[in-house]
Amino acid sequence: MPKKASPQKNNQPEYRLLVVPQLAERTQRMTTMLVLETVKAFATFRYELSVEEHFQPPSLRFVVAGFKTPRLDLPSSGPAQYRTIFEGLDGVYDVTVEGIDGRVNTFSLRIAPTQVSVLKAPRKPFVQICTDTAVWNSLST
Repeated sequence: MPKKASPQKNNQPEYRLLVVPQLAERTQRMTTMLVLETVKAFATFRYELSVEEHFQPPSLRFVVAGFKTPRLDLPSSGPAQYRTIFEGLDGVYDVTVEGIDGRVNTFSLRIAPTQVSVLKAPRKPFVQICTDTAVWNSLST
């Protein structure tokens, strides 16, 4: 049973979701990369997000289960992150993120081999979505 949703502080997002096309180096085919990360940066470790991934076209569902300790020998700071790549996505998809506390955000995206666009987003999201790597990188700084 999901935990009760806690009120958001200042309506700030808790997660960021990047969805972008990417050329796979090995196969030279276009893929779609999804990166889900916490907005909060951790000072001592760069944790990995433990995420259950469910893909049943035309729906992608990501359920955040918690954090995993990093597999690096050297500690570093930064947000907790989950990264995955899909091949062959083309069309309209519902992308759902369920947080640890049970809150759910669903986005409707048009995914093409060279571009991703947001068709519909929740009114009060706890997930900030981005479809442009340059914008994503500028938000990180």
